[in-house]
Amino acid sequence: MQSSCVTKQYIRCSAEQQEEHNNAELLALQRIDETCKQLQQQGNYLEALECMERGLVLRQHFFGADSEEVWRACKTVGEMCNLLAMTYLQQEDFAMVLELLKKAEILTERDKAGRAVTFNNLACYYRRQGKLHAALQYLQKALKIEARLETVENPADTYLNTCAVLSQLGRHQSALEHAQQALILLQEELSNVIGPTAQSSDGPKSDRVAVLAIAYHNVGVEYEFLKKFDQSLQSYRKGVEVSERFLGPEHAISVTLRNSCVAARRAITARDPNIRLQKLGAGSSGKPKMPSGAKTTAMISPRPEA
Repeated sequence: MQSSCVTKQYIRCSAEQQEEHNNAELLALQRIDETCKQLQQQGNYLEALECMERGLVLRQHFFGADSEEVWRACKTVGEMCNLLAMTYLQQEDFAMVLELLKKAEILTERDKAGRAVTFNNLACYYRRQGKLHAALQYLQKALKIEARLETVENPADTYLNTCAVLSQLGRHQSALEHAQQALILLQEELSNVIGPTAQSSDGPKSDRVAVLAIAYHNVGVEYEFLKKFDQSLQSYRKGVEVSERFLGPEHAISVTLRNSCVAARRAITARDPNIRLQKLGAGSSGKPKMPSGAKTTAMISPRPEA
């Protein structure tokens, strides 16, 4: 009888100790999450990532490696890895970029949209490294994933990035088709705020307008490569028009596209002096200006060399 009482007391004591241990782990997890938020608010994203990784390990231990809690955390950490990777890509810290994107590839195993973003970013990395075939492979993987998703946040971007890589590989007809598909998707995306069917009084987001302008530019580039000069100039002008109207004439994208349009007009005139050329309109003085400094994730296709 006495032995039975001792056993019950031991079991109760062990249960209480386990509960205290669990509470301590949950408290530690809460502290880690709060620290992560503070670090992000302060702009210390690399430290925030390290903190998030500690939280992920603790969640795996507490909730189980295959729990929904852990996979939600994987998605969040994967997003941070992608964000940081693109920041380091701008700084040309390529070793850090690849390390972060390989982490993101593992973390997005069950986050298909996140996996497509990661593949897009890997394509950006390999393009900067001059490894165009590797870049194209990742973009094709991203397109396959996005084709199976019910909703994609920015479906045009992958087509536009694929266009830029195909163009550098000399596959200009295929590049044109991808740029045109991007243009269709962007026109659908922005139809409520741009164009004759616009219903919203709010202006479009500047980053999406920049991508639309780049899409027109890339279509112009591919037409120029394919020696369809009238269509080329129309697309170049449309890109400048959209950019200047919604971003302003001094915006970096406007300056870049206007310079490209002026260069294309000169080059096409030199190739075929009899071609019918319309005036460029606003900003058509032909005097290039330096960009004021803005970035977009969409890839701009390079024009044919003179």
